[in-house]
Amino acid sequence: MLVNFLAAYFLLLAAGALSGLRAGFGRMLLGSGAAALSALILFAPELPYPAQLLYKVGTALLVTAAVFGWRRPRRLLTAACWYAALNIALAGLAFWVVLRTGTHLVQTGNLTVYLRISPLLLVGLSGACCLAVELGLRLLERRKPALQTVGLELELAGMPVHLRAALDTGCQLRDPVTCLPVLVVSFADARARLPASVQNYLQAWFHGGTSGEPPPETRLRLIPCRTAAQSGLLPGFAVSNIGLITERGILALGRSAVAFAPQSFGSERYEALYGSDFL
Repeated sequence: MLVNFLAAYFLLLAAGALSGLRAGFGRMLLGSGAAALSALILFAPELPYPAQLLYKVGTALLVTAAVFGWRRPRRLLTAACWYAALNIALAGLAFWVVLRTGTHLVQTGNLTVYLRISPLLLVGLSGACCLAVELGLRLLERRKPALQTVGLELELAGMPVHLRAALDTGCQLRDPVTCLPVLVVSFADARARLPASVQNYLQAWFHGGTSGEPPPETRLRLIPCRTAAQSGLLPGFAVSNIGLITERGILALGRSAVAFAPQSFGSERYEALYGSDFL
């Protein structure tokens, strides 16, 4: 079970990278533990083939959901498919080692395979799968197209606000009330687009005067933010909906929140940042 736990940890890291998802350390431990337990089906009586297939699909979804959550079914299905594919790749590597070393012990049951190779070697092969994914993604990142921005519409203090936002994969802020991803807006860059009451409130906040009431028709949110240099709280507001501006109109993204950072993002092309799981 320990070997399965460590192997699953590496494979879940790789599956998350391939599907554009990230998870905290606690969730990674939970998912890896669930994966290790699911392998015990090897010792159960042989089930009908449809039941075996249903078990494998169900446990793959359960493991990835424990790590990445159920909120975005399409992303969850993508992560589950990558996780299953990486498991198959790991099994192929292990079979290659078996053929090279000449061992004869291969135990199978309920679509689960046990190969008699060194546990350290199996964990190392899992790490090699994860490393290959990371290296491949880093090489592909160099060929990324030019920065793409999107137009977003939201309502603050009863007024519509239009912003340009860019993808930042390191932006992982979440609303502590709804647990939904948060749009991070540069107050310095977007100040002129905000309602006067919101401008005045944020200006006072960033200068230490935070005792006043939030602007009318707003709900204050304090968004935890941690960077490599420091950690703290960013002021923000709950919004009933953020809309994506498209050629066919406004596409509603659902309720969320916006957080405001005092510094400029250093670009004239956008005033806000969103994470990989925002859209």
